Amino acid sequence: MKRLTVLLLLLVLITSACGGSGSEAASTPSAAYLVEEVFAEFHDFLGGEARLGQPLSPLIYDGQTQKQYFEAALLVYDPNAGPSERYNLAPLGRGLSVQDEPLANPGLPGVLFVDGFIVYEGFVGLYEQLGGQRYVGSPLTGVRYLEDQNRVEQYFANLGFYLDLGDTSAGAQLMDYGRLACAQDCGAPSSPAAIIQVDLPYGEPFVSAVAALGDGLVGARLAGPYQTADGSIEVIYENFVLYAHPDPNSAARPRAILSLLGLDLDPLVPRLDNPNAIFYGIEDDLGHNVPLVFSDYIAAHGGFEVFGAPIAEVKPQEDGTSIQCFANACLRYRPAVFGGEITPVAMGIEYKNRFYDQPAPQLSEDLDIRIQVWEARSQISSAEQQIVHASLFAGNQLLEGLRPYLLLTLPNGGETLYQFPPSDATGHTQVAIPAVIGQNGTLVPYEVCLEGLEVGKVCSQGSYLIWGNP
Repeated sequence: MKRLTVLLLLLVLITSACGGSGSEAASTPSAAYLVEEVFAEFHDFLGGEARLGQPLSPLIYDGQTQKQYFEAALLVYDPNAGPSERYNLAPLGRGLSVQDEPLANPGLPGVLFVDGFIVYEGFVGLYEQLGGQRYVGSPLTGVRYLEDQNRVEQYFANLGFYLDLGDTSAGAQLMDYGRLACAQDCGAPSSPAAIIQVDLPYGEPFVSAVAALGDGLVGARLAGPYQTADGSIEVIYENFVLYAHPDPNSAARPRAILSLLGLDLDPLVPRLDNPNAIFYGIEDDLGHNVPLVFSDYIAAHGGFEVFGAPIAEVKPQEDGTSIQCFANACLRYRPAVFGGEITPVAMGIEYKNRFYDQPAPQLSEDLDIRIQVWEARSQISSAEQQIVHASLFAGNQLLEGLRPYLLLTLPNGGETLYQFPPSDATGHTQVAIPAVIGQNGTLVPYEVCLEGLEVGKVCSQGSYLIWGNP
């Protein structure tokens, strides 16, 4: 009882130390992500929102390294690096499987030649403005002309450049590297879930995981198993969301849902000199203070490996309880007058409402829906998977929450159907196509269609070439 009494004082100390508001509910997500303070100056140097686009994630901790996704890039801050090396852009371009063969230096006057590639003259100004190779990274390709889009583009390790030849007044712009790389792990808070199917049988490894954690901890099963667009299998419970890779030997683990829900992260604070709390260090001497009643509960239910690192200080609620949130779940403390118990907060319900229970988009019958399709690579070997992109729009309206399908014609004449995840707030969606076996020079045609709507069936065709086989 003495520990619980002292906790009430500790809550006041922690709240006043971090400047939090007692009337704020811990589970209320922010309306949109903001540029994190640690990246404010670097963000401005790179051109701000006009160039990088909107933030797609909250602050992400990878050990002591901090990251934040934007539409065009992933910004990285490493406090342990040298002063001039602490800020960087992640090499997202290297994960796109886009690579041309480097050339010998032609020695042409006035030409910018970097690591085996000529930087297209229309991109040189922006390339140098962004810090050149230091931040843009090495070129991955030469300049490419996309006839159907009437634009030129060039891929670099950290950023991608393009120029609309129909509107050169806009100048060189950045591709959506960040949105492409972060599509399955984050995104604007309003983005719908990337659920492919919801009819998988419930069984392992989720049964064993719940048995180990306890039904009382995870809560009732609300949805799933279903397959997400990144290929993992996911189940939503009342208090947690568990996921596992399709590999039969994979274990089920809690998903870090608080960042996906857009929950505000508290600034890191120093250690409190209080014997009734432990300090969870995150960066140097900063982190979050966790009351012992919470840390004892966590230790008895799998540890921080289950709950994730704390993302906020304790927050008093209007009903007299207090909540502290971690990466994977939130815990509520009810004072002795209410029973003095610790219980998980039902964040799984909010996750289900946000990402699973997506209403069908309302479309008027007079909409002229169009689908624009393109591949990550126009030529690809039989050992590589292809990524097909689709954008759905009607006039100037971007269509969110629609799920087209792709019908692929194989070299032997067979056909395979692939389901796209729902389109995001920009009307974009993508699907991975497994490697297609064929001889060099074989054309692989496909058709992307949307049907089952009042507007009828809408399709768009595309194709790519098998090339590069030994």
